[in-house]
Amino acid sequence: MTASLNPYICQYGEEFDAEKSSHYRMTIQCSLGGLSFALLDAKTQTLVALECYQSDLLADSNDLFRTLERALEDKNLNNKDFQSVTFIVDNRYCSLVPQPLFNEADQAKYLDFAFQIPEGYTIASEPIASAQCHIVHAFLKTMQDKVLNKWTDARITHSSSVFIDNVMKAEDDNGVFVNVRNRDFDMLVKKEGKLHFFNNFKFNTKEDFAYFLLFAMEQNGVSGQDTPVVFSGLIRPASDIIDLCGRYVRDIRFVEDPHTLHVSKALDEVPFQYYYIHYQALR
Repeated sequence: MTASLNPYICQYGEEFDAEKSSHYRMTIQCSLGGLSFALLDAKTQTLVALECYQSDLLADSNDLFRTLERALEDKNLNNKDFQSVTFIVDNRYCSLVPQPLFNEADQAKYLDFAFQIPEGYTIASEPIASAQCHIVHAFLKTMQDKVLNKWTDARITHSSSVFIDNVMKAEDDNGVFVNVRNRDFDMLVKKEGKLHFFNNFKFNTKEDFAYFLLFAMEQNGVSGQDTPVVFSGLIRPASDIIDLCGRYVRDIRFVEDPHTLHVSKALDEVPFQYYYIHYQALR
């Protein structure tokens, strides 16, 4: 079924050359229903490719991995070596634990407080030094096996880990930061340079989205009249969600390219927030 899928973004710069794959660092961002990957030329520090898929047909790890391999095969990359591969798990199953309270043996218990983890998932954790905490997350064991069988040295991380780490390292001391997925979003409140609040919210309508955002802001003593809300992820300025949130939030912003990396001209028409997680994972 996945053979008929077409990417909604498929941009390769003139700089792209499959024979230079050993110079490329690849990031793969994966969720049930969605898949994207990016390539960075490590020699020139240039983001040279971005390809993204979104479909209900991407229903399990087999569908996702076949789609990935077919996309790589189309560019003569499927059996090539890369300088590095980072696999970014993109789902809701994650929780933060303060460093003093973290115990690796209790990883499953931390997630049990908030989620009923489906069968077939494995649990992992990693420190986020910039936020003085550990993130514990769950992801499909079959996908983990496929990734590590193909790229034995691949690093596996979580999109929320990338998001939190880069927000906390940014110069902004205060603000609300929102990373939007297809039907849920991460929200982080930063006060005086410290992580004050982080959570994930599932939504079905624009009203759901606005309610969760504004309620969490109020509960954390943050006003839409004097605190910026910065968006990243799968959202555009011209959207119903932004129109509705703009009635209550005076200062709405979108993440901007920090120009740490070069970006191929082929990506000029792709909103930066769409590949923000890839960009930050490659910095």
